[in-house]
Amino acid sequence: MKYIVFAVSVVTCFLPSIMADTLTLDVALVRALEHDERIEIQRRDVDIAGQEVSRAWTIVSPRLTVSGQYERPEEEIRREEQVVVPEDNWRATITASQPLFDGRVLPARRLGLALQEAEAFILARTIQGVLFDVTRLYYDVLSASKQVSVAEQTVALAREEVRRARARFEAGEARRTEVLRAEVDESRAIRNQVLARNAHALAQSELARRIGWAADEGFNVADPESGGEPFVLEAESSAADWYPAAYEHRYDLAGLRAQLRAAEEQHTVIRREAWPTLELQYNHRFVEPESFTTRNNFWEVAAVARFEFWDGGNRRISRRQQGERIVQSELRIADLEKAVQLEVQQARLELLTMRENIVSLRREVTLAEENYRTLSEQARVGLATSLDVSTALTALDSVRTELARAEYDLAVAHQRFLFVTGDFARDYVTVERKAD
Repeated sequence: MKYIVFAVSVVTCFLPSIMADTLTLDVALVRALEHDERIEIQRRDVDIAGQEVSRAWTIVSPRLTVSGQYERPEEEIRREEQVVVPEDNWRATITASQPLFDGRVLPARRLGLALQEAEAFILARTIQGVLFDVTRLYYDVLSASKQVSVAEQTVALAREEVRRARARFEAGEARRTEVLRAEVDESRAIRNQVLARNAHALAQSELARRIGWAADEGFNVADPESGGEPFVLEAESSAADWYPAAYEHRYDLAGLRAQLRAAEEQHTVIRREAWPTLELQYNHRFVEPESFTTRNNFWEVAAVARFEFWDGGNRRISRRQQGERIVQSELRIADLEKAVQLEVQQARLELLTMRENIVSLRREVTLAEENYRTLSEQARVGLATSLDVSTALTALDSVRTELARAEYDLAVAHQRFLFVTGDFARDYVTVERKAD
């Protein structure tokens, strides 16, 4: 058996039909799966760990060795007419052996499977992390684009105020200072527009880099169709209600549990090194010159049993070390479970806070728009000053920008909560066990 990770996308087959200059979130995620180096690095770790399963079978695999030896003494030794030590002597031995019993093979195989499983879960979590980063960057681009739109609206309003101020000044209904104040507001709005456009360009560049999009190819980011919140998080529910699901769904926790099983199997392998072994051995010798006791082209078959009574204490030390590694693995699981609890608490509070913040900001925008319209109309008939209009315009721009940022921050907060509870991008990655 072996563990493998599949990255599955529901939009892959539609990629050719998507306009080249339009980027959707699904397309961005698929491109990230194809281009992010971290995924490929971890995928190779899964393959490396899989080799440990094959290594286990080598314990009981047949072996073939060939050895040769050539000797030349100082001089030939004879006794009477018989050669005792020939002047030249060489020998070659072909040895084939087949282990019949070794207690390490089964736990070594389970060790390889556990290691591969652990790396597969780490790969799954790596994929989730990459996709979450891309999702966050995608919404950053959308947020920056919305802020550019807000800045352009503010520039349009500021220019209209400049036009009105100049008209009133030329008609003798306003002082020069009111024109100057309106022009200052216009200059500030233009500066904010430039900053917003630069921020948008930087956000696009970062997203393009992460998904392998050519830097010189422009693209538009499509706003995901809104279908409401991806899930309902009741304010009355507590973070503890989400802990069991997070413990079950987090791939990194599953990876640590697999590493614990691997450590336990390694301990079993070390203990079984003390078990006796049995193998069948075939030897075929070639010697020149041959003698009465050493025949040329001679073979023999033997059953060889080995049992090491004392190895100097090396295995005992290895068992103790591995026992400590098992304890370390258990502590890592406990530590990550505590970290998961904190992450769920933080993500839950952030999501609830952002949700309430959106409601307040939308009301603030409505009030700020009404306040600006009222003061702008009053300023035309002398019932409000240009300073009042300037202050209202600045407040309107500020709250609109904050709302634009908060709306997409809320979308990211939803995805972050799914990420910390282990349910993020489940459609894109699964861990399955398949037969060898």
